Amino acid sequence: MHESRRTPDQLRLRLLLAVAVLTIAAAVWGVSQTQRGAADRAFAASQAGQEMLTAMLDQQTGLRGFALSGNEEEFLEPFVRGKQDFAAAAETARRKSDERGRDALDTQLTAARNWQTLAGYELTRLRAQKGAAQDLPAVRVRNDAFERFRKANAEFHQEVDKARQGELDKAELISVAAIIGLGILLGGVGYLAIERQATGERRRRARARAHRMAQAEFSTTMQIMRDEDEAYALVRQHLERAIPKAHVAVLSRNNSARRLVAATPLREGSSLEAGLIDAEPESCLSVRLAREYRRGEGADPLLTCAICGTAAGEITCVPSLVSGEVIGSVVVEHPEALGPGERESVSDTVAQAAPVLANLRNLAIAEMRAATDALSGLPNRRACQDTLKRMFAQAHRAESPLSAIVLDLDHFKTINDRAGHGAGDDVLAAVGEALTSSLRASDFAGRYGGEEFLMLLPDTDAEGGLDAAEKVRAAIEKIDVPLVEMAITASLGVAAYPKDAVDSDTLVRMADRALYAAKNAGRNRVQLATPSSHTADLAEVAPSRVS
Repeated sequence: MHESRRTPDQLRLRLLLAVAVLTIAAAVWGVSQTQRGAADRAFAASQAGQEMLTAMLDQQTGLRGFALSGNEEEFLEPFVRGKQDFAAAAETARRKSDERGRDALDTQLTAARNWQTLAGYELTRLRAQKGAAQDLPAVRVRNDAFERFRKANAEFHQEVDKARQGELDKAELISVAAIIGLGILLGGVGYLAIERQATGERRRRARARAHRMAQAEFSTTMQIMRDEDEAYALVRQHLERAIPKAHVAVLSRNNSARRLVAATPLREGSSLEAGLIDAEPESCLSVRLAREYRRGEGADPLLTCAICGTAAGEITCVPSLVSGEVIGSVVVEHPEALGPGERESVSDTVAQAAPVLANLRNLAIAEMRAATDALSGLPNRRACQDTLKRMFAQAHRAESPLSAIVLDLDHFKTINDRAGHGAGDDVLAAVGEALTSSLRASDFAGRYGGEEFLMLLPDTDAEGGLDAAEKVRAAIEKIDVPLVEMAITASLGVAAYPKDAVDSDTLVRMADRALYAAKNAGRNRVQLATPSSHTADLAEVAPSRVS
């Protein structure tokens, strides 16, 4: 029993002795290889230096022969060949030299280029002045430059010899250090192995704890998001912080659920931009399959996603699911494959964000429906009043003009009586489209009630409002609705702040009075508010208004 217990110890001892012998042999072999390598490199560098000197001498000979022969090109051949040989030798010398040798080589190259530049000037002069005598001052300058090259070449050879001796000394130190370090290495291997395992476990626990804390912070922050855009931006920021060098794009179904659009800005030059043009939700494979889609190293799916299939690097796309319904996806572009922890961050983030995004989407839709007129598709009266107060306050603070246009359809009751209320509804819808297409993106248009519409034009004075109203009137005059045989026209009144009113209610009232005047003047026209309207009493004008 005692001998059997010692056998494994003996085996380990023999193994250690074998490792020690092999290490010493490797150290000796390494020293010999280092010595041989140092000698080879030194020889190659020294030979390259000699070749550089020979190449420079060839160039000097070729230039002299060209000058003495009266510009015979065949005498210039050593110059051209020497220039090529010099470049090849310099490249070899740079590869075979250490840092100090390369510094000496750079000094040598600088001197050579200086001489070559002077030689180039001489060639240009000789070719321009065929048969011209040599320029003795220039010859002396070139000779001085060549001597500087010779000196630099000699210094390069000295540095090569020093480098060789230095490598040999270093090899001897390495062999001694290898033998001494063997004992330390063998003694520390076991400790390092155990410590490495323990360190890995600590890091794993630390990453897990950091992941839980980050996800908890994200989940808490998501609960206080005020709208979809803010929530989408938070998802992107959180994932790009969790995955270094990643680019995140949040994709969402549009309000009609027939298109997939980018809910966060795409990075410049993103290949997703082309794939999202008129993209249907099923164009995204993660949406179509309702599961994670990955492409890149280690993942080569049979189907290629129409949206992210051309993106460079690695792609991870996770669908956003709520009660089994896909409401969008999150595309992560990353240069390297994700680790298990990073993939967990993506899936957890999308899962936590999905119900919050769905609630914000439902709330936004509900608010939009509450503020939208169902027939015209424009904001309703309540939204008109809220927008009027907001835009008037902005105009007052900025001391900028604001025009209000009140529109009333002519003979709308007659249209309903003759063609039916369904046709009247179609007319209101067509008017809504005409207003949207005729006004600027910064302008506002809403249904104020019945057949009456309100338009608000920021940074627009009375003349600008008049032009815009005339454009709207002309657009309505072109409306053609089936079953409505009579012409569809409108009368419009225009008032502007601060010219016609000092508060929002007065501004709309002045535009309304101008509308009455347009009706009384024959309909299908635009009328500006007049100074007399400021003192006119509404009760005197209202009885004259007809539809």
